[in-house]
Amino acid sequence: MSYARDLTFNLRIRGFSEDEIAETLDEVRAHESAAGTPAEDDFGNAQEYAKQFPKKKMRSLGATIIKIGLAVAIIYGAVSLLLLPFLRIDIRDVVGPVRLWPALALVLGGLLAGFLTDYYRPVPRSDAAR
Repeated sequence: MSYARDLTFNLRIRGFSEDEIAETLDEVRAHESAAGTPAEDDFGNAQEYAKQFPKKKMRSLGATIIKIGLAVAIIYGAVSLLLLPFLRIDIRDVVGPVRLWPALALVLGGLLAGFLTDYYRPVPRSDAAR
């Protein structure tokens, strides 16, 4: 993958907004064109360069997807373990012998979807570059 995509992904993980990421990428591109060398030569690999920035509260779309997947899994677990036995409904008739497999699938699916969403979102461009 390109340096810009890797840096974008690592900054998203650190909680940066799209505008902040675009500004950082503009600075990296400006330095790259002024120096005439690849960004990786001057800044190191994207993951290490991103670590120098402070972590912020994560607000990316991928983090939201992960939280939604976790919330749905918790709701499913609560309903299947607490509510359905009182209603005399056995969820195992529908999902098989292990009633929490769907909750695990929801959590893992949310993690994968959140990761892929943040990783494959386009690299932001600043207003100055437009």
